[in-house]
Amino acid sequence: MIATRAGVELESVEYHRESETYRAQYDQDTTSTSMAVVAALSDVTDRDPTELEPLHASIDTGALDELVHLRDATNGNLSVTFTIAEYAITVYSYGVVAIGPPGHDRIDDLNEGVPHT
Repeated sequence: MIATRAGVELESVEYHRESETYRAQYDQDTTSTSMAVVAALSDVTDRDPTELEPLHASIDTGALDELVHLRDATNGNLSVTFTIAEYAITVYSYGVVAIGPPGHDRIDDLNEGVPHT
């Protein structure tokens, strides 16, 4: 499934019942991590991006974009986890945004099925 939100095309958005999380894949060549987070959260909550809490209120978006953008896999995968409006969000250096439900208390479950190098 391809979803377009906030002017950002997500390559796929899938729900994983076992971990109660959504995973959105995005193209790091054309989309910044922070915009992918906004698009994925908008898709998951079925809300317009303008109705969401501004991402920069929860995390330094410039730092997030620089830290996660196209990291060389030979140096290992990187993930950053933070909370927005009670959603646990983890972004991975290989172009995935994982979103757990409000009050999600199993952040480790967001790592299920993640490729390791």
